[in-house]
Amino acid sequence: RGRHRPFCLRGEGKTALQKYIVVLAYVAVGRDVFWFDFDSIWLQNPLEALRAAEARAMQERGVPDTEVFAAIDFDSKNCVMNAFFLVKASRSTRVWLLSLLHWVYKRPFVHDQVAFAQLLGIGPLVDEEPLPRAPVWSPLDPNVFANAARFSGLGFSSQVEDLVLFHFFDGWNSNMPDEVEQWATPVYKGINIFEVVYGGDAEAARAVIAKSRMPPPEKLNDCTYMSSLGLGMELHTGARVEIPTT
Repeated sequence: RGRHRPFCLRGEGKTALQKYIVVLAYVAVGRDVFWFDFDSIWLQNPLEALRAAEARAMQERGVPDTEVFAAIDFDSKNCVMNAFFLVKASRSTRVWLLSLLHWVYKRPFVHDQVAFAQLLGIGPLVDEEPLPRAPVWSPLDPNVFANAARFSGLGFSSQVEDLVLFHFFDGWNSNMPDEVEQWATPVYKGINIFEVVYGGDAEAARAVIAKSRMPPPEKLNDCTYMSSLGLGMELHTGARVEIPTT
């Protein structure tokens, strides 16, 4: 009854679980879900760009098996972000989202984006508990689904007019705008991007978005193997301990 009729769910809890609960609710009734964070601006209808991403993934893999599409860092090939993502409705994605909720619930200290990456098979394990099989996923083009250059590795090299969505990070975690500057680049220091992009001045909005335009990266990082967390924490090769063979 009413399978194709529009309906809305209101998220009430301000928790790391809320995003994934809402997505799971729609997936459970057979709806593909495209999520975009509130601290982003919709510049074009994303439908055409999402269809292009699906077609590109199918061409690369040869079969239409990609179930999750997600934003990535500008300087990477797989450093996943959860500001924008598409989840295709299926039994496997329902199970995956339930596993993601369970994983976050047991680890309330973990940022929800780290959890998202973990359950997609990106990055090292954080503890001894095994992870479920990750769904097949593909990246969304960071020159179309862009992130503001507020942190190292972010930005875009396309024209502003080519962007579909622009994520500008109104806060670092749990919508705490003042906390973001501790880790941010100086690109937007002293600028309230939210007020500019939603202020009604199209030229001012375009100019502030254009501040994130960067040269194309010379090398794309692989987050499957990370030596830096980008927060002043680095991994270095140290002493080796021989493991006895007997």
